[in-house]
Amino acid sequence: MKAALFLAALALTACSAPGSSLGTIPSESSGAPRTTNDFLGGAPAAQMKVMLYDAPIAGMSGVKVNIGIDGLQLVTATGGAVPFVANARRDVVNLLDLQSHSEDFNGKAPIGVYTAVRMLIDSGSSNVTIGKFTIPIHWGSPGNPVSAPVIAVDFPCTFAVTGIPGPPPQISMDFNVLHSVKFANGAIYVQPSVSAASSAAQIAGKVQNQAGMPVSSAAVLAVDMLGHVVNSTITAADGSYAIHALPAGIYTIQVKNNYVTAVGETVTATGADAGAAPSATEVLAPNENVHLPAFVD
Repeated sequence: MKAALFLAALALTACSAPGSSLGTIPSESSGAPRTTNDFLGGAPAAQMKVMLYDAPIAGMSGVKVNIGIDGLQLVTATGGAVPFVANARRDVVNLLDLQSHSEDFNGKAPIGVYTAVRMLIDSGSSNVTIGKFTIPIHWGSPGNPVSAPVIAVDFPCTFAVTGIPGPPPQISMDFNVLHSVKFANGAIYVQPSVSAASSAAQIAGKVQNQAGMPVSSAAVLAVDMLGHVVNSTITAADGSYAIHALPAGIYTIQVKNNYVTAVGETVTATGADAGAAPSATEVLAPNENVHLPAFVD
């Protein structure tokens, strides 16, 4: 996805109307998020932390992908949801800023086992900005847009809140703009393709060619022992990358110079040597931050 596509969208969306049909992304209809005490009447609760990450998109200087976060809920094993954080004032976050640091949410959660963190997003304050221009985001896919004032995006992750003394649970979430945003029919669509993990590890490094120059827009994949891509990113203009929300385990970290994202966008590396596609095996412990030696691509 290139800056030119966003600029083309700016020219075309001025005369296009947002989609009005409901899609498969769940929409929150229960009103404003409530507090834990409102929901459980003061039932036992414990502290926990949720961290939201993403990554820059190479060659997109000056572009922001903004989402307005109303709050977070925790999804129970039975499919219900309990409040975790309710923002009194909407938190508008530029996802492309969240590589070297996270947007943090701290609060108390009812004791129990959960299967996902649900993010409540205000559709009216979610947009892409290029300089002084603002382009609305259409939620869902081009053939199945979602029209709702609040969009609920679930980040699947099984974890327990126990209240036992010790470090509180920490959940890392990656919105994955690279895999979630698609330009089509003169508009920008977001069909979230998200990742999350409890006590997550992260891995970072740089990709460069044999001359020592940075390789940008190279895809970096974290592949588990079963061959599944657990999470991925692309390198920034300086060749740097960071992959977040990785459960502890053994991974093959692969560099690919041509890669098709979940929404069908083709990403091609710039500056790579012909035929190069380096990889390395890494064992990640819970909460471990690993910085790998530079890949020569």
